[in-house]
Amino acid sequence: MKTWPIASMLLMAALAQSGCAGDPTSGYSTQSIFPTKYTTVAVPVIENQTYFREIGFMLTQALITEIESRTPYKVTSETRADSLLTGRITAVELTSLSQNENTGLDEEVVVGVTIDFEWMDLETDATIVLRSNFEGAGLFVPTPPSGEYLEIGEVAVVQQLASDMVDEMQAAW
Repeated sequence: MKTWPIASMLLMAALAQSGCAGDPTSGYSTQSIFPTKYTTVAVPVIENQTYFREIGFMLTQALITEIESRTPYKVTSETRADSLLTGRITAVELTSLSQNENTGLDEEVVVGVTIDFEWMDLETDATIVLRSNFEGAGLFVPTPPSGEYLEIGEVAVVQQLASDMVDEMQAAW
């Protein structure tokens, strides 16, 4: 009787059991990296203290999309949510990275956005995550042949900020 196939199967089963940990801090785990205490998040429109009008609305929409696609949380109204994510855009700056030597026009421009945000537990009013001067940046090329509009840079920075903010919602390791 051949016992090596049975022994190898038992060994593989033992290795598979030892490979995953119940706690994400002690190895590979199948548990969520986000706090499991919460199931819903309210995301009101991000306040905007700058003259870049639409960026607060764009960031709010990107945040909702990121939260619902990457986390176990459902975005809902503040009256039904068990947590609240608020934010305030404090600065938007355009920084030229390079200029055309012949025309003096900007060839690459970075849109930098600074935001303060807070994620709160609505049951206890405790702060889960608080970040001040959280920054993101997006690049666009306004000169020919690309001729991109400012909105390209705004979309890039908004997507990056939304992703980074959701990363900050992960459980502390």
